[in-house]
Amino acid sequence: MSVKIASVEVDTLTRREVISRINKAIEKNKILQLVTPYSEFIVEAEYNFEFRKALNSSEIRIPDGIGILWAGAYLAGKWNNLIISLLGIINRDLNLYSVFTEKISGSDLIYDVLDLAHKKKSRVYLLGGEGAVPEKVQDYIENTYSRIHITGTYSKKISLNDKVLFQQVLETQSDIILIALSYPKQEIFASQLKQYFINNDHKGIIMCIGGTFDFLAGSQKRAPKWMQKLGLEWLYRLIQEPKRIRRIYKATIEYILLISNYKSNIDKNKNNAV
Repeated sequence: MSVKIASVEVDTLTRREVISRINKAIEKNKILQLVTPYSEFIVEAEYNFEFRKALNSSEIRIPDGIGILWAGAYLAGKWNNLIISLLGIINRDLNLYSVFTEKISGSDLIYDVLDLAHKKKSRVYLLGGEGAVPEKVQDYIENTYSRIHITGTYSKKISLNDKVLFQQVLETQSDIILIALSYPKQEIFASQLKQYFINNDHKGIIMCIGGTFDFLAGSQKRAPKWMQKLGLEWLYRLIQEPKRIRRIYKATIEYILLISNYKSNIDKNKNNAV
Protein backbone atom coordinates (compact mmCIF):
# COMPACT_ATOMS: atom_id res chain seq x y z
CA MET A 1 0.00 0.00 0.00
CA SER A 2 1.17 3.54 -0.71
CA VAL A 3 0.12 7.00 0.47
CA LYS A 4 0.36 10.17 -1.56
CA ILE A 5 2.50 12.89 0.00
CA ALA A 6 1.67 15.91 -2.16
CA SER A 7 2.33 14.52 -5.67
CA VAL A 8 4.57 11.59 -4.65
CA GLU A 9 3.50 8.05 -3.76
CA VAL A 10 5.33 6.66 -0.71
CA ASP A 11 5.01 3.04 0.42
CA THR A 12 3.77 2.20 3.91
CA LEU A 13 6.25 -0.64 4.28
CA THR A 14 8.31 -1.68 7.27
CA ARG A 15 12.05 -2.16 6.93
CA ARG A 16 11.58 -5.92 7.14
CA GLU A 17 8.97 -5.84 4.38
CA VAL A 18 11.29 -3.83 2.14
CA ILE A 19 14.05 -6.41 2.49
CA SER A 20 11.54 -9.19 1.86
CA ARG A 21 10.49 -7.55 -1.41
CA ILE A 22 14.10 -7.11 -2.50
CA ASN A 23 14.82 -10.74 -1.64
CA LYS A 24 11.83 -11.96 -3.66
CA ALA A 25 12.85 -9.80 -6.63
CA ILE A 26 16.32 -11.37 -6.59
CA GLU A 27 14.93 -14.90 -6.22
CA LYS A 28 12.37 -14.45 -9.01
CA ASN A 29 14.85 -12.58 -11.22
CA LYS A 30 12.74 -9.42 -11.44
CA ILE A 31 13.75 -5.80 -11.90
CA LEU A 32 13.19 -3.41 -9.01
CA GLN A 33 14.06 0.25 -8.46
CA LEU A 34 14.22 1.62 -4.93
CA VAL A 35 14.12 5.33 -4.12
CA THR A 36 14.23 7.18 -0.81
CA PRO A 37 11.75 10.10 -0.77
CA TYR A 38 12.22 12.68 1.95
CA SER A 39 10.89 16.19 2.37
CA GLU A 40 13.24 17.88 -0.12
CA PHE A 41 12.22 15.34 -2.77
CA ILE A 42 8.53 16.17 -2.28
CA VAL A 43 9.10 19.87 -2.91
CA GLU A 44 11.25 19.21 -5.99
CA ALA A 45 8.75 16.74 -7.43
CA GLU A 46 5.99 19.35 -7.26
CA TYR A 47 7.40 21.19 -10.29
CA ASN A 48 9.83 18.65 -11.79
CA PHE A 49 7.76 16.23 -13.87
CA GLU A 50 10.61 13.90 -14.85
CA PHE A 51 11.67 13.55 -11.23
CA ARG A 52 8.09 12.96 -10.07
CA LYS A 53 7.63 10.32 -12.76
CA ALA A 54 10.87 8.58 -11.76
CA LEU A 55 9.81 8.44 -8.12
CA ASN A 56 6.25 7.27 -8.72
CA SER A 57 7.28 4.59 -11.23
CA SER A 58 9.73 3.01 -8.77
CA GLU A 59 8.78 -0.34 -7.29
CA ILE A 60 9.76 0.68 -3.75
CA ARG A 61 9.56 4.22 -2.33
CA ILE A 62 10.60 4.19 1.31
CA PRO A 63 9.63 6.91 3.85
CA ASP A 64 13.12 8.33 4.39
CA GLY A 65 12.71 11.09 6.93
CA ILE A 66 10.57 12.12 9.87
CA GLY A 67 9.01 14.77 7.63
CA ILE A 68 7.37 12.06 5.53
CA LEU A 69 5.89 10.42 8.64
CA TRP A 70 4.59 13.80 9.80
CA ALA A 71 3.03 14.64 6.44
CA GLY A 72 1.36 11.23 6.18
CA ALA A 73 -0.32 11.68 9.56
CA TYR A 74 -1.15 15.37 9.10
CA LEU A 75 -2.73 14.89 5.67
CA ALA A 76 -4.71 11.94 7.07
CA GLY A 77 -6.26 14.29 9.64
CA LYS A 78 -4.54 12.93 12.75
CA TRP A 79 -4.05 16.55 13.86
CA ASN A 80 -6.27 19.51 13.00
CA ASN A 81 -3.72 22.16 13.93
CA LEU A 82 -0.44 22.69 12.08
CA ILE A 83 1.56 23.86 15.10
CA ILE A 84 0.35 20.99 17.27
CA SER A 85 1.25 18.56 14.50
CA LEU A 86 4.79 19.96 14.31
CA LEU A 87 5.12 19.70 18.09
CA GLY A 88 4.11 16.07 17.66
CA ILE A 89 7.44 15.49 15.89
CA ILE A 90 9.38 16.73 18.92
CA ASN A 91 7.38 14.89 21.59
CA ARG A 92 7.00 11.77 19.42
CA ASP A 93 3.21 11.81 19.42
CA LEU A 94 1.93 8.33 18.60
CA ASN A 95 -0.04 9.85 15.72
CA LEU A 96 3.29 10.35 14.00
CA TYR A 97 3.42 6.60 13.31
CA SER A 98 -0.23 6.16 12.37
CA VAL A 99 0.29 6.10 8.58
CA PHE A 100 3.95 5.16 8.19
CA THR A 101 4.89 2.91 11.08
CA GLU A 102 8.61 3.63 10.86
CA LYS A 103 11.15 5.88 9.21
CA ILE A 104 13.37 3.90 6.85
CA SER A 105 16.58 5.72 6.09
CA GLY A 106 18.48 4.67 3.00
CA SER A 107 21.65 5.07 5.05
CA ASP A 108 20.36 2.39 7.43
CA LEU A 109 18.71 0.15 4.84
CA ILE A 110 21.96 -0.22 2.88
CA TYR A 111 23.38 -2.49 5.60
CA ASP A 112 20.36 -4.80 5.36
CA VAL A 113 20.77 -4.91 1.58
CA LEU A 114 24.48 -5.68 1.89
CA ASP A 115 23.71 -8.44 4.43
CA LEU A 116 21.25 -9.93 1.95
CA ALA A 117 23.74 -9.59 -0.90
CA HIS A 118 26.38 -11.34 1.22
CA LYS A 119 24.06 -14.29 1.93
CA LYS A 120 23.20 -14.62 -1.75
CA LYS A 121 26.76 -14.09 -3.01
CA SER A 122 25.44 -11.25 -5.15
CA ARG A 123 27.26 -9.27 -7.82
CA VAL A 124 27.20 -5.56 -6.95
CA TYR A 125 28.07 -2.55 -9.11
CA LEU A 126 28.94 0.85 -7.60
CA LEU A 127 27.93 3.87 -9.67
CA GLY A 128 28.66 7.42 -8.54
CA GLY A 129 30.65 9.00 -5.74
CA GLU A 130 33.53 11.43 -6.05
CA GLY A 131 37.29 11.07 -5.93
CA ALA A 132 38.47 8.08 -3.94
CA VAL A 133 35.05 7.44 -2.38
CA PRO A 134 33.96 4.55 -4.70
CA GLU A 135 37.23 2.69 -4.12
CA LYS A 136 36.88 3.17 -0.35
CA VAL A 137 33.31 1.87 -0.53
CA GLN A 138 34.53 -1.13 -2.50
CA ASP A 139 37.23 -1.81 0.11
CA TYR A 140 34.68 -1.53 2.91
CA ILE A 141 32.24 -3.93 1.26
CA GLU A 142 34.87 -6.49 0.27
CA ASN A 143 36.42 -6.45 3.76
CA THR A 144 33.06 -6.62 5.58
CA TYR A 145 30.98 -8.77 3.22
CA SER A 146 33.45 -11.25 1.76
CA ARG A 147 30.87 -13.14 -0.34
CA ILE A 148 29.86 -10.04 -2.31
CA HIS A 149 31.53 -9.65 -5.68
CA ILE A 150 32.06 -6.03 -6.73
CA THR A 151 31.70 -6.05 -10.51
CA GLY A 152 32.98 -2.53 -11.03
CA THR A 153 32.84 1.14 -10.09
CA TYR A 154 32.14 4.27 -12.12
CA SER A 155 32.81 7.78 -10.80
CA LYS A 156 33.39 9.82 -13.95
CA LYS A 157 30.97 12.52 -15.07
CA ILE A 158 27.55 10.96 -15.59
CA SER A 159 25.00 12.23 -18.08
CA LEU A 160 21.35 11.34 -18.35
CA ASN A 161 20.31 8.81 -20.98
CA ASP A 162 23.91 7.65 -21.47
CA LYS A 163 23.29 4.41 -23.35
CA VAL A 164 27.03 3.65 -23.54
CA LEU A 165 27.18 3.67 -19.75
CA PHE A 166 23.90 1.74 -19.51
CA GLN A 167 25.39 -0.99 -21.70
CA GLN A 168 28.60 -0.98 -19.68
CA VAL A 169 26.63 -1.57 -16.48
CA LEU A 170 24.43 -4.21 -18.14
CA GLU A 171 27.47 -6.17 -19.35
CA THR A 172 28.69 -6.64 -15.78
CA GLN A 173 25.60 -8.84 -15.21
CA SER A 174 25.25 -7.37 -11.72
CA ASP A 175 22.45 -8.38 -9.37
CA ILE A 176 22.45 -5.05 -7.53
CA ILE A 177 23.40 -1.59 -8.77
CA LEU A 178 24.01 1.02 -6.07
CA ILE A 179 23.68 4.57 -7.43
CA ALA A 180 25.13 7.51 -5.50
CA LEU A 181 24.37 10.76 -7.30
CA SER A 182 22.63 13.95 -6.27
CA TYR A 183 18.87 14.23 -6.73
CA PRO A 184 16.94 14.66 -9.03
CA LYS A 185 19.53 13.39 -11.50
CA GLN A 186 20.02 10.17 -9.52
CA GLU A 187 16.41 9.02 -9.67
CA ILE A 188 15.90 10.04 -13.31
CA PHE A 189 19.13 8.27 -14.32
CA ALA A 190 18.08 5.15 -12.38
CA SER A 191 14.68 5.15 -14.10
CA GLN A 192 16.34 5.39 -17.52
CA LEU A 193 18.76 2.60 -16.62
CA LYS A 194 15.83 0.43 -15.50
CA GLN A 195 14.07 0.97 -18.81
CA TYR A 196 17.27 0.10 -20.69
CA PHE A 197 17.51 -3.12 -18.67
CA ILE A 198 13.87 -3.94 -19.47
CA ASN A 199 14.43 -3.31 -23.18
CA ASN A 200 17.42 -5.64 -23.13
CA ASP A 201 15.78 -8.34 -21.00
CA HIS A 202 18.06 -7.81 -18.01
CA LYS A 203 16.93 -7.87 -14.39
CA GLY A 204 18.38 -6.50 -11.18
CA ILE A 205 17.97 -4.28 -8.15
CA ILE A 206 18.65 -0.59 -8.76
CA MET A 207 18.99 1.24 -5.48
CA CYS A 208 19.36 5.02 -5.20
CA ILE A 209 21.37 5.85 -2.07
CA GLY A 210 22.75 9.36 -2.61
CA GLY A 211 25.26 10.42 0.05
CA THR A 212 25.37 6.97 1.66
CA PHE A 213 28.61 6.22 -0.21
CA ASP A 214 30.27 8.93 1.90
CA PHE A 215 29.14 7.20 5.09
CA LEU A 216 30.31 3.78 3.91
CA ALA A 217 33.65 5.26 2.86
CA GLY A 218 34.06 6.98 6.21
CA SER A 219 34.49 10.40 4.60
CA GLN A 220 31.43 11.79 6.40
CA LYS A 221 29.81 11.07 9.74
CA ARG A 222 26.08 10.68 10.29
CA ALA A 223 24.22 12.69 12.88
CA PRO A 224 24.26 11.24 16.43
CA LYS A 225 21.51 8.72 17.11
CA TRP A 226 19.62 11.11 19.39
CA MET A 227 19.45 13.71 16.61
CA GLN A 228 18.29 11.06 14.13
CA LYS A 229 15.50 10.02 16.49
CA LEU A 230 14.36 13.62 16.90
CA GLY A 231 14.40 14.21 13.16
CA LEU A 232 17.23 16.73 13.50
CA GLU A 233 19.62 15.29 10.93
CA TRP A 234 19.04 18.43 8.84
CA LEU A 235 20.39 20.57 11.71
CA TYR A 236 23.49 18.40 12.03
CA ARG A 237 24.13 18.70 8.28
CA LEU A 238 23.67 22.46 8.45
CA ILE A 239 26.25 22.72 11.26
CA GLN A 240 28.65 20.50 9.28
CA GLU A 241 28.00 22.24 5.96
CA PRO A 242 26.58 25.80 6.32
CA LYS A 243 26.42 26.08 2.52
CA ARG A 244 23.45 23.65 2.63
CA ILE A 245 21.23 26.40 4.05
CA ARG A 246 19.20 26.71 0.82
CA ARG A 247 18.52 22.96 0.75
CA ILE A 248 17.62 22.94 4.44
CA TYR A 249 15.14 25.77 3.86
CA LYS A 250 13.59 23.78 1.02
CA ALA A 251 13.34 20.65 3.17
CA THR A 252 11.76 22.46 6.13
CA ILE A 253 9.98 25.78 5.50
CA GLU A 254 9.02 25.18 1.85
CA TYR A 255 8.00 21.62 2.65
CA ILE A 256 5.79 22.58 5.60
CA LEU A 257 4.08 25.29 3.53
CA LEU A 258 3.49 22.84 0.66
CA ILE A 259 1.99 20.16 2.91
CA SER A 260 -0.10 22.76 4.72
CA ASN A 261 -1.52 23.89 1.39
CA TYR A 262 -2.40 20.31 0.44
CA LYS A 263 -4.09 19.85 3.83
CA SER A 264 -6.16 23.02 3.32
CA ASN A 265 -7.33 21.72 -0.05
CA ILE A 266 -8.27 18.36 1.48
CA ASP A 267 -10.28 20.10 4.21
CA LYS A 268 -12.03 22.36 1.68
CA ASN A 269 -13.02 19.39 -0.46
CA LYS A 270 -14.42 17.63 2.60
CA ASN A 271 -16.48 20.67 3.57
CA ASN A 272 -17.78 21.06 0.01
CA ALA A 273 -18.83 17.41 -0.01
CA VAL A 274 -20.95 17.82 3.10
